[in-house]
Amino acid sequence: FGPRALAYSPWYPAWCSSGRPNPPPRQHFLTPPARPGADARKAMGSLLQSAHMKLVQIIERNDAARTVIAELGERGIFQFRDMNSGVQFLKRTFSEDVRRCDDIQRRLLKLKKLLDQTGVPVPPRHEEGLRVPLAELELTISQHERELKELTTQLLALRKNHNSLREQRIVVEMCSTLYAGTLGASSSGAGESSPVDVPRAQGGASGAPAASVLSSLVANEFSTSSDDGVLQYIAGLMPRTVAPTFERVVFRATRGNCMVHNMPVDDEDLLDPNDPKGEAKVLKNAVLIFFSGSVLKHKLTKICKFFGLSRYILPEVSHQRRALLAEVVDQLASSTVVIDRSNHILTQMLDTVAHKWGEWSYTVGREKMTCNALNMCNFDHRRRVFVAEGWIPVDAEDALKEALAVAARKSGGETSPILNDVPTGLTPPTYLPTNKFTSAFQGLVDTYGVPKYREVNPGVFCVVLFPFLFGIMFGDLGHGTLLMLFGYYMIRNEASFEGKKLDDLVEMCYGGRYVIFLNGLFGMYTGLIYNEVFACPMSIFGSHYNFETGMTEGAPIFGIEPMWHHAANKISFFNSLKMKISIVVGVIQMTFGIFLSLLNHLEYKDYKKVLFQFIPELGFFGSIFGYLVFLIFFKWSQDYVALAKPAPSLLTTLINMFMSPGAVDLPENAELKLFEGQSSVEAALILTAVVCVPLLLFPIPFIESYQHKQKLKAQSAYKEMADETDEEKPAGGEEDGEHEFSFGDSFVHQAIHTIEFVLGSISNTASYLRLWALSLAHSQLSELFWEDLLVMGALVAPQGMKMNPYAYAFMTWFAIIMWICISFMVLMVMENLSSFLHALRLQWVEFQGKFYMGDGIRFVAFDFKTIGQAADSE
Repeated sequence: FGPRALAYSPWYPAWCSSGRPNPPPRQHFLTPPARPGADARKAMGSLLQSAHMKLVQIIERNDAARTVIAELGERGIFQFRDMNSGVQFLKRTFSEDVRRCDDIQRRLLKLKKLLDQTGVPVPPRHEEGLRVPLAELELTISQHERELKELTTQLLALRKNHNSLREQRIVVEMCSTLYAGTLGASSSGAGESSPVDVPRAQGGASGAPAASVLSSLVANEFSTSSDDGVLQYIAGLMPRTVAPTFERVVFRATRGNCMVHNMPVDDEDLLDPNDPKGEAKVLKNAVLIFFSGSVLKHKLTKICKFFGLSRYILPEVSHQRRALLAEVVDQLASSTVVIDRSNHILTQMLDTVAHKWGEWSYTVGREKMTCNALNMCNFDHRRRVFVAEGWIPVDAEDALKEALAVAARKSGGETSPILNDVPTGLTPPTYLPTNKFTSAFQGLVDTYGVPKYREVNPGVFCVVLFPFLFGIMFGDLGHGTLLMLFGYYMIRNEASFEGKKLDDLVEMCYGGRYVIFLNGLFGMYTGLIYNEVFACPMSIFGSHYNFETGMTEGAPIFGIEPMWHHAANKISFFNSLKMKISIVVGVIQMTFGIFLSLLNHLEYKDYKKVLFQFIPELGFFGSIFGYLVFLIFFKWSQDYVALAKPAPSLLTTLINMFMSPGAVDLPENAELKLFEGQSSVEAALILTAVVCVPLLLFPIPFIESYQHKQKLKAQSAYKEMADETDEEKPAGGEEDGEHEFSFGDSFVHQAIHTIEFVLGSISNTASYLRLWALSLAHSQLSELFWEDLLVMGALVAPQGMKMNPYAYAFMTWFAIIMWICISFMVLMVMENLSSFLHALRLQWVEFQGKFYMGDGIRFVAFDFKTIGQAADSE
């Protein structure tokens, strides 16, 4: 009996030992004393290809399940495979525990929201976290939640009561002032004052009779004995925004048979009665309505309720108003003390919750991850064991064995859990270790698709090729320096950005800080080659131009000859140069992509594609576009001025190569001939390209058909042998993507690939001309802004207009500011984004399309470290 035999034995107790002592745990160099799994993750795999993965099986006692899961979560090297994929979530063993954790997390989020609203900071949790049972933790959280809810409810009621007391005081004070005749308020709510405060009746025919009647009423302090008395009133406060509308409605509803005093209140801290949280502040007006009769009282009561008028008591006698005012002042003082004490208690409770919130969240998240992992395991209650399957990197097998041994010691077991290798045809997940530098570039690749297992990862080449393509389009020493400094600033201040909630744009820039930094560096590099800084020519390495002879004497030390920036045919020269550079860079990068496909074919041992896909693709692409690159370098190496003949057109040469083979040897086409034997070389290249197309199209479908027939024969032979021996097929699942083979589908697929490659070779090569177009646009826009805004606006125009010194200085500074603003918006923002997107398109389509499938599955390890990251993202 071996470990592998135990895995498939239905009757042998998995935890039994055959009497052999447990082997001592091996000391592994990947395992430090503190966190053994941390260094193991660093050593696994490389960025070029995924680490070698294997499917393993763990068998252990049921009572040690949580200990094993906890140890695996600490190491972070194991990805569980769901062994209950056909079982609904609600029917799984630990589904109730998961739902319980979800409910606790919901409560924790409510507490976190309350902490954020009150401005109480949440300190980071301790590394160890809490180790309390979930039931006890749930009880503690529920108790704090209930206490906080009760306290906030009471505090809200206290604040509303305090606000009502303040409004009662305002009503008594302002209306008492009105009675005393010292406050002037018009019926329109304008708050205008008059020498004698006699309220003006709405809708009255004349003001004198009303004044005499109201004067007597003021003398008797508006004393009435019943609802049918001479005059009644309603006093209260309402929002200032609805006060004018309220006056108009009252006037129309009463037909002018009442008088409304609308007085603005200077207090800006009054609460909005419509806000359920009691936090919104609103400006209010004190309203005093005089009317007569019970009918109007009933009608006005409904109108006041509709407009949100808060009615308050207003005694008719002056000494009663003074007594009420004194009582309200005393209650306000007591209310202030109670509110302050309640706020102090609430702050203490929130501080207690804030200091424990991190540990609570980590503990619940850890328990939820553990229960989800247990739901993916298979529990055998008859044998009292559980079985877990998952993927691990091959390099981490020793670390996994050590973790299982530690878990066995913690659970009090005498033997270590059984670890078996499971043979399977499933496609393993892809594990690519990244750091903070390479993660941004790998993110660009993963957006297109996760690399397939053991497929060549374009992310390792994206670190250099993507910034280089960006730099060709954004080539300027000044603009590249600004972009590099921006990226360097974010790299230098990582501590101030890390772990904080950032704006979407800032978070995007911070996540790609190393991409921005390298983009700026390569922009500086190509800017040195172009000899341009903010669209101005520069001559750092000197010029070899002789003004007497009008010729250059030797090649420049680095970059382009600076005098080309001052030549009359500057645009023609740079167009030709950058166009050829774009073609050369594109052909070299795509050829490199074809060679990378060879690594994939060799890795998957698909030798038929080495012979009938890689070689025909390389032959076809090289015979046409490789020859074009050769012609470009050959033309650059010739001095046609010394030869006293015009330089031949490469486009015409390439067209004649296909349309008129051998025509270059004719006497009338002598100016198109570049070298001796050109017609023979072109004929051989055309023949190579023509032969490569059928080689790419036909052999692979027939070979796949033959391989499928051989596989069917082998399966039938195995089935007969299995029927004779009555053996069971080992578990592990069927091979990913296994389906019935169809020769027609295979041939159509290969035909599509052939057409796509042949036509794509032409379109992809032409697509690299965007490097020339974007570079030309960036250079011309920079030159336009420099000459028309800065030079003309700041130097030439003010001097020509003969301004005074102050106007000249203002014009100069205005032109400089406009140049800075427009250059920043157009060149540093819009052109930067445009170059980024075009470089990303070239990276995805033209380069990765030659070798990259991107249909893999990312390796997601069971790691408790991700708990904090998930909380931050939420």
